[in-house]
Amino acid sequence: MTARERLRADLFRYRPYREGGRLGRLKTVLGTEALWVIILYRFGQYLLEEAPRAVRLVLGVPYKIVLKVVQLVTGIHLDPLTQVGPGLYIGHHGGIWITWAATIGANCNISQGVTIGRAGPMSRRAPVLGDRVWVGPNATITAPARVGSGAVVAANSLVVSNVPENGVAIGVPARVLSYSGSGHLIDVPGDLDASGARHRDPRRQPPARDDG
Repeated sequence: MTARERLRADLFRYRPYREGGRLGRLKTVLGTEALWVIILYRFGQYLLEEAPRAVRLVLGVPYKIVLKVVQLVTGIHLDPLTQVGPGLYIGHHGGIWITWAATIGANCNISQGVTIGRAGPMSRRAPVLGDRVWVGPNATITAPARVGSGAVVAANSLVVSNVPENGVAIGVPARVLSYSGSGHLIDVPGDLDASGARHRDPRRQPPARDDG
């Protein structure tokens, strides 16, 4: 999947974008700070993975400057080296730090104030999140924690150990209190498959739940 395809999946996670027509899409992009970072993040992946060497040489330095400015303005740190699957949704901007070494699956939700980082500056291990993981406001996930697909990390929780699939982790340190999963918290359009790729489906589904 190309960086452009991953970006399309990201954009379609935002209901106003996918349902607003051309003008609505433009308004959504211009008025959603998180999308500024996501768009720059995916463009950075394009430069790293797909762009010709000449393009990287010309745009590399200007890109880094613009990225740094937007990160400072929005309070969202997301490095192009970070491996994030398609369909990323960041609900609100501010106080978000994701280490470059983290791995995040498809169709995940990240809230404001979230930290996904390594356990100390010398640690080479970083958190791994599966698909459709919902991370609540002000939550912290540190290495070597692995969060299974469909899991929920509740607001203000500290995850320092593994969370199983569909587990709901709450507290400091977080404990798994249920296995109800993230299905009721994550809005994935009916025309996005499990990998986050968009495809055409003649049997269009009704609008999914709002991301909140």
